Amino acid sequence: MVKKKTSRISEKSGMAPGTLLHIGYKEIESASVQVIQYNSEEIKSVDYKTDLDHIKYDFKDKEMVSWVIFSGIDIPAYENLGNQLDIHNLTLEDALNSHLRPKFEDLDHYSFLSLKLLIPKTGEYKFQSIPINIILGENYVISFMDTHHPVLDSLLSRLENSTRRIRSKGVDYLFFAVADTIVDNYFHLIENWNDQLVKFEEFIENENSDLVPRKIQDFKKQIMKARRVILPLKEAYDLLIQSESDLFLDENVKFFRDTQDHILFVIDQLDYLRDYLSNVRDTHQSEQNNQLNKTMKLLTLIATIFIPLTFLAGVYGMNFKYMPELEWKYGYFSIIAIMILVAVGMIWYFRKKKWL
Repeated sequence: MVKKKTSRISEKSGMAPGTLLHIGYKEIESASVQVIQYNSEEIKSVDYKTDLDHIKYDFKDKEMVSWVIFSGIDIPAYENLGNQLDIHNLTLEDALNSHLRPKFEDLDHYSFLSLKLLIPKTGEYKFQSIPINIILGENYVISFMDTHHPVLDSLLSRLENSTRRIRSKGVDYLFFAVADTIVDNYFHLIENWNDQLVKFEEFIENENSDLVPRKIQDFKKQIMKARRVILPLKEAYDLLIQSESDLFLDENVKFFRDTQDHILFVIDQLDYLRDYLSNVRDTHQSEQNNQLNKTMKLLTLIATIFIPLTFLAGVYGMNFKYMPELEWKYGYFSIIAIMILVAVGMIWYFRKKKWL
């Protein structure tokens, strides 16, 4: 899908705090809003494709849990949402920043969580990062995605089933479920990298070129990039679990701890992959050095064998008038024989010393 760069973060220099400006890349596609309201008995959903800045958000029925799903960027629609639900512009500003570091904030009457969806690219170790921002209110959840992606479709399917736990739990459980779905998607990235690691090892075994260190470095860069995204999420969940907000029920805190365990597991896997690649690089470098040492050793031994032969050839190559051996009819054959004996003797000695 073609991407269009909309704004650099430096372009916000000099602007007032809370100025709504999208930072990062924006998909060339129209934005949409889906509003879902449900309880244990019923569920209803409305999709909006146009006039997003005129949507009326009526969440007065406290018995219904509402979920607003923003897909794509529409700043007037963000402003309309903020005005109706009293969401501060600083929060909306964060939601529009694709480069925002994952974080959690407790505000007056809502909580804000920022994280990123990591999508592995099939057949390679690179991935795409999509920012996801979630707001938890008294009886509503709002999720912002810069682009359309089906990652939340499984959660929507669970909502349609009245027998599922999510229909009878509170709004904070929906908040948990949205974030947990994003975090669980990290497992796909880890599994993809484990598969790529097997292919990578085969490549290293069959390839002995300068491409290997470069590929190892590129792989490690992707791992470090993912780690920079996921590691702050651990800190965010530490704050979330310690939150004293009334929006989080005590009975649901255990679910957030479960998601935190998933985050820790992913971080451990990333550390393992990073360390493993470092070991692979060091091993490959050692193998290359050993191969170079063997080559240099062989060339040195060959040169050593030719040193006395060169000496003999140099002595009898001097054009002095009085050199008796030059007049001897067996002189040439004798020197050749001596040279052969010297070479054979040195080879025998090297083999005895296990240098050859």
